[in-house]
Amino acid sequence: MRSKQYHPLIYKAQLLWLGDLQTTLYDADDVLDRIALEISKLSSDDDISNFTDEQQVRKLIWSKFEFSIPSEVCLLQERLEGMVKEMDGFFTNELVMLRQEKLQTSSLVDETNVIGRENDKKSILRLLLDEDEEREGLDKSVTTIAIVGMAGVGKTTVAQLVYNDVRVVDRFDLRIWVSVSNEEDNVEGVTKSIIQSASGELFPFGLESSQMKLTELLKGKRFLIVLDGMWNETPNYWDLLRLPFRVATPGSRVLITTQSITVSRLVSSTPVHYMQVLTDIDCWKIFQQRAFMGVNPNEHQNLAKIGLKIAQKCKGLPLSARVLGSALRFKHDEIEWDSILKNKMWDIPECEDQILPALKMSFYHLAPNLKRCFAYCSIFPKDFHFQKDSLVHSWVSEGFIQPRGVRLVEDIGREYFDILHFRSFIQLSKLDDAGIPVYKIHNLTHELAQFVSNGVCLSIEEDNMSMLWPGYRNARHLSLILVDNKPETFKVVQRCGHLRTFILFSKPVLQIPCEFFENLTYIRVLNLSFANINELPESVRALKHLRQLDISNTSIESLPEEITDLHGIEILKFNNCVRLLELPKKLKKLKNLRHLELGIYLFRIRFMPLELGKLINLQTLSEFIVGKETGRRINELEEMNFLHGSLRITHIENVTDMTEARTAKLELKTHLDDLQLQWNMFQDSQTAQQVLTGLEPHNRVKRVTIKGYEGVMFPSWLGNPKFCCLELIHLQNCHNCKLLPTFGKLPMLKYLVIEHLSDLVALEFEVPSFLTLQSLKIQYMENLLNWTGLMPNVMPNLSQLSVMACPSLSFLPPLDSLASLESLTIRNCKKIKSLPALPNSLKSLSIVESSILIERCKVGDGEDWGKICSIPKVVFD
Repeated sequence: MRSKQYHPLIYKAQLLWLGDLQTTLYDADDVLDRIALEISKLSSDDDISNFTDEQQVRKLIWSKFEFSIPSEVCLLQERLEGMVKEMDGFFTNELVMLRQEKLQTSSLVDETNVIGRENDKKSILRLLLDEDEEREGLDKSVTTIAIVGMAGVGKTTVAQLVYNDVRVVDRFDLRIWVSVSNEEDNVEGVTKSIIQSASGELFPFGLESSQMKLTELLKGKRFLIVLDGMWNETPNYWDLLRLPFRVATPGSRVLITTQSITVSRLVSSTPVHYMQVLTDIDCWKIFQQRAFMGVNPNEHQNLAKIGLKIAQKCKGLPLSARVLGSALRFKHDEIEWDSILKNKMWDIPECEDQILPALKMSFYHLAPNLKRCFAYCSIFPKDFHFQKDSLVHSWVSEGFIQPRGVRLVEDIGREYFDILHFRSFIQLSKLDDAGIPVYKIHNLTHELAQFVSNGVCLSIEEDNMSMLWPGYRNARHLSLILVDNKPETFKVVQRCGHLRTFILFSKPVLQIPCEFFENLTYIRVLNLSFANINELPESVRALKHLRQLDISNTSIESLPEEITDLHGIEILKFNNCVRLLELPKKLKKLKNLRHLELGIYLFRIRFMPLELGKLINLQTLSEFIVGKETGRRINELEEMNFLHGSLRITHIENVTDMTEARTAKLELKTHLDDLQLQWNMFQDSQTAQQVLTGLEPHNRVKRVTIKGYEGVMFPSWLGNPKFCCLELIHLQNCHNCKLLPTFGKLPMLKYLVIEHLSDLVALEFEVPSFLTLQSLKIQYMENLLNWTGLMPNVMPNLSQLSVMACPSLSFLPPLDSLASLESLTIRNCKKIKSLPALPNSLKSLSIVESSILIERCKVGDGEDWGKICSIPKVVFD
């Protein structure tokens, strides 16, 4: 039944039955979760360890439960048994085997109606008509081209345009169009369709005969085969399907359209062509074409204003613009146009008939577990941006990710996320300031998620609270967007007693009612990171099922100690809580805690909770503050060998020697990518050097930052070539350092930042060295006098160089050997009197607060003008 959970074709009675089943199973899961929580409390009790008989243990566990649980289990069993009996009547074989809707396309297109796809057409034609046959891959005689993009973006249209182009018609002996999405998901069905398109005849025999027949039809011909709407991501499927193509005459092509990035990478022997959404202007042109057919839009200015907004609502999808325009073709009433603007796509009959099938097809191809994860995305407001791990953590907390062998559920969740991304359900939006990918869901895809969640997941604005009333009993996941912070809004939400996720958005300062959570005891994910709050209500202690609490970015100063009695908590997020004074004192009680995110702005927290080392299941610990007393020393990190990602260790001056430093066992934390080591107060040079030696990480760490180190030299491990994955080194405020390690032998070093090393007088690099370095920043080096050693074979791949605030440096070494250098910045280096020799590769030069240099670079008559006159971008300030 899980696979039928979101089947849109089931009759109304069946849909109601499935809704009742879903509610019953949610209720059963709630009871099982309560039982699991009680057992987890008992597992550490002494009285249970004294029993050896299974029956005695069972009686003890059962006796600990409140009286209502046994009766609830019996009632649930009766409900489920009754529903199983009803199922026989509701789901006969004929009804269960309802076929999925199939989409069928043809090669015909009216090119005069196509807008905004000229460049896409040119790109594909270039690949189709390219005479160069030297392609990588197994098939030297046939080139495969893939067009990939979300449903409705225009992949089929572009394929139709090139298929009917006169140059393509002239070039190929045989052109074949097959709508793969209209076939059964097997090689035989697609092969027979290719035969039928090529010969005009049905072929009734099996796979072996079909492939032989297709080979015969293709042999000796230069052909173009278009496979429109391919979904199968199995390499064996493609390997078998393309076997007959091997007889192709040179110059033959196979063109595939797909929503799956995985398919495109699997089949394409050329760079994949990614279809982008259209501009709002192009959508408006398409909309006008349909809505104002035969009518001058200038004669209906009132409708045109609404139409512009409808075109923007399409978010670049031509299919949406066409369908919405057609829906309004014979309607000239503002009310009707405004209704189209304000309604969801699914509430518009034309969209349900023409847009919904295209999107449903992509949804059908998801596995049941992925369908549930995708439907959950409808909890976010439209145009909401999110990071991968934030969504994955919510899936994990809600129990959507099933364990698989020894793999971490988080890794399985990231795999789920990647599949949804590769199939165009989730789109990459941008990189944030830290270079971390940020994602979004297209508005139309978001409406699909709302449609298939069937009221289980809701995103509601305060002014639309009436949306909760019809199905509040079924709502399990809710995001609430507050505008006026009306007290009655919270009362309405409190009626949704079975909520499992609650996300709150609020810009004005908000006071959550003290008793708010008392009736929401089943919440597993509580996200308040988008709410302007300064206090967490005491009633949070009622959330016995809570697995994730996120109060990031809030002004909360303290947390109720009762939080540590919520034994099911797995994820705590306190990122950028700048006013938070301390973490819960008994955090060690949360044995199930796997992620403790603290961010980088915990200015007011002075120490960690005692005995944090008991949380051996931690995968995320963004910061550890080393204390002086037992229970807060660095040895608390000893058993935390599941730590992933980034770890910042501060107040290292409290570590007494190398022996103590080694108790952190950093060399065993093989999943750490980023290690930051920070001294916050003075430590004598010799001790600091011993401590840093003892803090050697595992040799596959990718980034190392060292701040406030007082040693004269760095330990040898920092430049050891065995650190084969080390990409970034950042040294800051290491004031006693007189000599740098031999970084140049690190095989993967790409980024090097050296700043505030006030005792460093000279920079010298051996030859050859820094073969992979791409960016070098030398900053705030007040006593740096000399810099030598930039010879050929030193930094051959360096593309960015920044020299900033080096007041004692009077010259730069010749830079003309840096053949890859594209960007050079010189800032506040007032003693540098002339530019060095520069490479021809330089594209950008910035000279700031360096008056002598700026004078020498004057346009025309400056002494260094000849060195920079050919650089495309030059900035002086």
